[in-house]
Amino acid sequence: MVFMSKIEPYKDLIEHLRNWILRLPDSKYLMPLLELRFTPEEAEFLAKIPFIGHTVEQLSEKLDIPVKKLIKKLDKLAKKGIIFHMEGSSGIRYSLNDSLFIFYRSIGWKGDDNKLNRKISPYLNQYYIDTYAEEFVGHETQGLRAIPINETIRDTRQVMPYEDILKVVDNFEYYSLSACPCSHRHNLDPDFEECKHELERCLHFDTLGRYCVENEFGREITKEETLKILKRSADDGLVHGVSNTEGRIDTICNCCSCCCLFLESAVKMPGVIPRGHQPSNYIREVDEEKCIGCGICVSACPMKALELEDKKVLFNPEQCLGCGVCVYKCKQDATYLVHREGEQDFPKDPKEQAMRFLKERELDPMYIFKKNILS
Repeated sequence: MVFMSKIEPYKDLIEHLRNWILRLPDSKYLMPLLELRFTPEEAEFLAKIPFIGHTVEQLSEKLDIPVKKLIKKLDKLAKKGIIFHMEGSSGIRYSLNDSLFIFYRSIGWKGDDNKLNRKISPYLNQYYIDTYAEEFVGHETQGLRAIPINETIRDTRQVMPYEDILKVVDNFEYYSLSACPCSHRHNLDPDFEECKHELERCLHFDTLGRYCVENEFGREITKEETLKILKRSADDGLVHGVSNTEGRIDTICNCCSCCCLFLESAVKMPGVIPRGHQPSNYIREVDEEKCIGCGICVSACPMKALELEDKKVLFNPEQCLGCGVCVYKCKQDATYLVHREGEQDFPKDPKEQAMRFLKERELDPMYIFKKNILS
């Protein structure tokens, strides 16, 4: 139980987090989560840290904390996945991570089975089901988009570089591997079945990859190892989910519908959550003459977009992500991906994605960005 004098820092941090791209809805599970994730002193400090990167000198002047002492505090919180730091032309810049990063990503990347993670995981799951899911994925723009499994598109002439998984991987200089935080969170909660898929499958690249390795959230791997993980994930029926931008992609998740924050919600909360990942520019097609109605694609589809009725596969295009899992699994070469009618409107970069997030949550992007720049 937290004494009344200790509650105010958490309230201030809640308000601060709500004024960024992913808000924290009210719930009976929210305060226990905050108490487990932050000390009152950390909450008070973090409520003053902007979400846009600043140098330690800028933060030192604003917070009136000596540089050496401030670096120690910031680096300690970076090790917990709460503060982000990156090397820029003007030196290292620090920023506060968003609520998704703090609660649903960095906590599980290490894959640690410890007392804290076992205690916090049920609260994370319940908070997500209770209210955060609708706030997080109940909007048009998603954090991840499906990208087709290699060689599942029949006509590749229209494939853009950001829709080709091999070209996406080729663009990186640094590769890292972490545990899937969604599966890890489910595995540590006795109210959920343990995920049957390989745990270490969350890929991060370049700036985010280096951050993960430096703060012990993952390990560095090679491009060749990355491709092997993508192949194993495809074999396992997982969806490749990449950062939902055309440029500056930094993540490839290999997602299962039993645990993934995006896919689980769309499957279990139809009507509330409009979709899982942002769909790719492709959609399933079938060669009726080759299809034998075996049902393998039906079982493989992560979005339950397929049903088998009297040896005939029924297809709901509204549920299709264009991920290529059904195509990859088909043994008759009867299914394939074709270009959707019209072009998906993906954000060009993370800044445009953030602007869309804010607008969809009825926040003024210009006001929010200006508020996060120290004067």
